[in-house]
Amino acid sequence: MTKQTSSSETHSNTKESIFPITNPEPWDTIHPVALSNGTLIRTNTNSGHRNDLAQNNNFHHGVGNSSGTNTDTPINCMNSNKTRASFPVGHTKIVPALPVLNQVDGRKTHVDSYEYMEVGPSPPAESAPNLYDSYDETYSESNSQLCNDIIRISLTEQMRQAGGRLALLECFESTDQIAAEELFRNTPFVSNLSNSPPSAPSEINVTTDTVQKTEKNICFLWAAFMQKIHLLKQCVDLGADIFFCDSNGLSALHLAAFSGSTECTRYLLSNGLDANFQPKWYTPLHCAAFGNSLSTAELLIANGARLDIPTNKQQCEESLLHCAVRSNAIDCLRLFIAKGADVNSLHRNGTNAIHLAADLGHGHCLAALLECPTADTNVRVRQGDKQMTALHLAADEGNLDCVTLLLSKGADVQARNHRGFSPLHLAARSGSTDCVEALLKLGGCDPNITDFDQRTPLHTAVSKSESAVEMLEILIAWGASVNQRDIYGFTALHLAALDALGPCVEVLLHHGADVTMKSRKGTSALNIISRKTPASLGVIQCKLDAAITLTHSQDSSSREVELELDFRSILQHCHPREISYLNTFVDDGQKEFLQHPLCSAFLYIKWNKIRKYYIARLLFCFTFVLFLTLYVLTALAHNCYNGSKDMKETIQEQELCQKQSIFGDMLRNNPFVIEMQWMVLVAITVLEICRKIYGITGYNSLKHYITQTENVIEWFIILSVFVISYIYTKRTYTWQNHVGAFAVLLGWTNLMLMIGQLPIFGAYVAMYTKVQVEFAKLFMAYSCMLIGFTISFCVIFPSSSSFANPFMGFITVLVMMTGEQDLELLINDPDGKDPPFLLEISAQITFVLFLLFVTVILMNLLIGIAVHDIQGLKKTAGLSKLVRQTKLISYIESALFNGWLPNWLRNLLYYTALVSPQAYRVVLSVKPLNPGETRLPRDIMMAAYDIAKQKKNYMSKCSAFRRYNVSYDPNAHTTTTKMGNFKNTGACNVSDHGSDHQPKNTSSTVLAGKNNLSQFGYVYDTPTLYGIVNRLDENSENISAVLSEIAELRTSVEQSQLMLRQLTLLLNKTSQ
Repeated sequence: MTKQTSSSETHSNTKESIFPITNPEPWDTIHPVALSNGTLIRTNTNSGHRNDLAQNNNFHHGVGNSSGTNTDTPINCMNSNKTRASFPVGHTKIVPALPVLNQVDGRKTHVDSYEYMEVGPSPPAESAPNLYDSYDETYSESNSQLCNDIIRISLTEQMRQAGGRLALLECFESTDQIAAEELFRNTPFVSNLSNSPPSAPSEINVTTDTVQKTEKNICFLWAAFMQKIHLLKQCVDLGADIFFCDSNGLSALHLAAFSGSTECTRYLLSNGLDANFQPKWYTPLHCAAFGNSLSTAELLIANGARLDIPTNKQQCEESLLHCAVRSNAIDCLRLFIAKGADVNSLHRNGTNAIHLAADLGHGHCLAALLECPTADTNVRVRQGDKQMTALHLAADEGNLDCVTLLLSKGADVQARNHRGFSPLHLAARSGSTDCVEALLKLGGCDPNITDFDQRTPLHTAVSKSESAVEMLEILIAWGASVNQRDIYGFTALHLAALDALGPCVEVLLHHGADVTMKSRKGTSALNIISRKTPASLGVIQCKLDAAITLTHSQDSSSREVELELDFRSILQHCHPREISYLNTFVDDGQKEFLQHPLCSAFLYIKWNKIRKYYIARLLFCFTFVLFLTLYVLTALAHNCYNGSKDMKETIQEQELCQKQSIFGDMLRNNPFVIEMQWMVLVAITVLEICRKIYGITGYNSLKHYITQTENVIEWFIILSVFVISYIYTKRTYTWQNHVGAFAVLLGWTNLMLMIGQLPIFGAYVAMYTKVQVEFAKLFMAYSCMLIGFTISFCVIFPSSSSFANPFMGFITVLVMMTGEQDLELLINDPDGKDPPFLLEISAQITFVLFLLFVTVILMNLLIGIAVHDIQGLKKTAGLSKLVRQTKLISYIESALFNGWLPNWLRNLLYYTALVSPQAYRVVLSVKPLNPGETRLPRDIMMAAYDIAKQKKNYMSKCSAFRRYNVSYDPNAHTTTTKMGNFKNTGACNVSDHGSDHQPKNTSSTVLAGKNNLSQFGYVYDTPTLYGIVNRLDENSENISAVLSEIAELRTSVEQSQLMLRQLTLLLNKTSQ
C-alpha cells in the first residue's frame, strides 16, 4: 500500500511494501468524523505521526456500539488516491468538540457539533511539487510469520471457541507420565464461552466416550506442538483425527516439524501423512524452517519433501528460503542451499531470499546466501515497475553489516531503482551515517549522483532526524554539491527551509549554499528562510562579518593598518550578474543587509564601474525627446510645414508660423529643414526600438515586460513618432497636435523618472511620487464632496462661463482648490438685474463653505500629509538610496549580460562593467586611517574598521586568557547572558545549530560599529567569560581527539570482523 505524506511533513517515512505484511497498519489520511455525542474523531494515517497516534490508541467505548463494549467497528475513509481504506476505531484519536451556542427563539442552547466557517479557499500547500511522496520505501515485517506465540494463541483461541477445557492444554504441557485418557477424565470442566456466566468450581467426571471430537483433535495438535510422543499416540488411539488442522492450516505434522520433534514427525509420516501436505498456507518443511528445526527438516527431505513448493498465503507467496530468512534460521538455510535451493530465484512476489535478508538486516543469513557460488548480488526486484537491488534494500533500512557484506561481494553501488534512486539516496534518507560512509568509502559512490528528478543524496538527507546535520556534513565533506537543483529548481537549502529545519539550513549556509537560487516558480531560498527560519539569517551576517579582516602593511617602514574586504561571499554564485546576491536581499524583504559595510562597499565600487552605461542611456533618451520636441514645435504646433507648401487653405497657419516661431520665415522658405528633423528623429527612433526589443530579454516574461509603466510610456512615445508624421499625405493635421502634445509630455516625464533613478537625485523623485500617491488617495476619498460643490455652482451660477457644464465646472473647482477664487461670481452686474434675494444668499453660503471645507481644510490636510511622508522618507534616506542603487544596477546588468550579444562584445562588457572579471580577484585592501584613502567613502571604511577591530580585540583577549589558563569558579562570579538584536560580530559560532542564542529580530539589524563587546548581545563579567571560553576550547579539543580515536578503533574492529567472516567461510568450506 502506497502512502503519501502531507506537504507539511515532507520527510515522513512513506513506505511502499515490496515484502508482504501480515498485519498492515491501517493508517491513511486525516479525516474528522463527527459522532452523535459531539465528539470529533481525527483519524491519521500519515506514517510520520504513527508514534503520536499509537499512544492515543485507547478508544474503546461509544462508537458504533450502544452497549459500551469494545468493538472494532471499521471507519471508512478516502485516502489521497481515492481508494477506500478500512481501519478499526482503535486507531483513532478522540478530540472533544467545543460547545457551540445556537440561538433558538431568543434562547441560547448548546449544540453537539459544529461546522467550519466558509471564508474563502485555503491556499495551496507550500512544498516542492511531487517531491516527497515519490520516495516510496520498501519494508517488510521483521518478525517471523510463524512462531511459538502465534501457534499457542491460535490453539488456545480455537479451544475456547469450541467450548473445550483450556486446562487440558495446561495438563498436556506439564505432565510426562499421566495417560491422555486419565487427563480427559479428571480435568474439571469450566465453560470458556465469553457469553456464559461464571459457574462455581466443581469437578465433573467426563468419560472418554463423551469427550468432544474437536477437543480431542486440538489436544492432539497440542501434543505434537509440545513434543509429547506418548500423548500423541494416545490421542490417536482415543479417536483423534490425524489429518485435523487448526484455523491456520497447521496439522500435527506441521507442529511437530516446527518444534523439532523427530519422533513425532517420524510417527506421523509413518501413519500416512504426506511430507508435502499443504492444507492451507504452509508445508511441514516451511514450518521446520520457521522453527529452525534442522533435524526435522532433514527428516522431511529424506521422506520426499520438496524444496520448490512456495507458501500459499494470499499476497504472501514466498519460497522456502524466504521462510528460513524470515525466522533467521541459519542452520536450515544452509541445509536448503546445500540441497540445491536456488538463491537467485525470484518468486511470485518478485523477490528472492537475498533481497529479504538484506531488507531485514539478517547478516548471517545474507552471508550464507552469498556463499553460494551462483549468488548474484545485483538481481533486481521484479514487482511491478520496481527495480530494487539487495543493496538498495539494505541501505534503505540502514543495515550496515548487510551493506558492507554486499559491497565486499561486488554489489553495484551505482545501481538505480525504478525512480533513479541509488543506494546512497536511500541510506541518506534513512539517516544511517554509517551506511553512507560505507557506500562512499568502500563502494566509491558518487556523492552527486542524481535520480530521475535530478535530486542528489543531499536532497534526501534533509530531514527532522537527529542525524540529519551529521549526514549533511558527511556528504559535503565527500564533495556533495550544496547547490544542485532538481527539475523543480529546488536545492537542499529550499527543502530544509520549507521544513523549517534551522540546523540543516545553517549547515548548508555555512558550507556556501546559494540563497539567491530560485525554483521554477521563482521562489528563492532566502524568501523561504526569511519566513520559516528567520533565526538562520544570523549565519549570513556572520559570514559578512568574517569577510572583513584587519592586517598591517607589509611595508616595514610604515606598518600602516590595512583593511581587507573579501567579496567572495557576495560574488561566489553571481557571475556575471554580480549584483544578484544583493538584489535578492531587496526582493525578499531583507534590505537591511545592504547597510553592512561589506555590501555598501561593493555597491559603491559596482556603481562606479557601471554608471557610465546608464549615463549614456540618459543622454540618448534626452536626445530622442529633444528632437521629438523640436519636430512637434515646428511642424505641428505652428503649422510651419503646411505653410512652407504654400497651400491656399492654410493662410492662417502661415501667419501663425511667421508670428509665433522665431525661425518662421526660414522654416517657411526651407521645408527641407523640417524634413531633416523628421529623418533624424526616425533614425533615433529606430535605435530606440532596437534598444526596447533588446531590453525584453532582461525580464522574466512578456507579461512582466508589458505590465511595467515605463515600457508602456516609451512604446507610446515611439508609436506617436510615426503617427504625427507628414510623410503619408505630405501635410499635417490638427489632431496630430494633440498626439504630439501628449507624446512630448510623457517623454519629458519619463526622462524625469529616469534621472530620479540616479542615487544622487533619487530621494527627491521618491518624495514626489510618494506625495502623488497620497494625493490620489485623498482625492478619491473626497471626490464626492468636490462633485457636490461642482453641481451646486452650476445651479447657482448658470450664466457663468466657468460653470457652463459640469465638466467645465469640475475643472474650475480644481482651480479654486489651489486658492484661485473668482469673487466676480458674487458681485452683481451694475447694468443687469439683481438675482433673487434667496438665490444670492445661497450663492454666498455655498461659496463660503467651499472656501472653508476645500481651500482651507482639504488643502492644508494634503500639505500636512506630504510633510509627514517627506519626514519619513528622510529617516530612511540612506537605506532607500542603497535599495535604488541596487535595483538600478540590477536593471543595467540584465540589459548588458544576456545571450543576444556576440561573444566579443560580451567579453568587452565583462572587463568594463564587472568588479571582478577574474574569479580570483575578489579582495580589496584599503587603509582606513590614511587621510589620502579615497577608494571608499569614509563612513563605509570606518564602519568596516570598527567590525574588524572589535573582532580582532575579542580574539586577542580570548588568546590571552587561554595563555594564562584562567579557570572558571562558579562561586566567585556569576555570568548573565542575554541575546538582543542581531549585531555585527565576527565571533559568531555558526556551528551551534538550534541553540537558543539565535537572533530573534533580523529586521532590526544595526550595522553601525560600536566600541564595546556589548553589541555581540552579551552582558558578562570579562574574566569569567574568557575563562569559560578557555574551558570550552580545551574540552572541544579533547572531544575531537577522543572522536578520532573512536573512529580509528571502529575501523580496526570492522576490519577484524571482516577477517573473521572470511576465516569462518574458509573453515566451513574446508569442513564440507
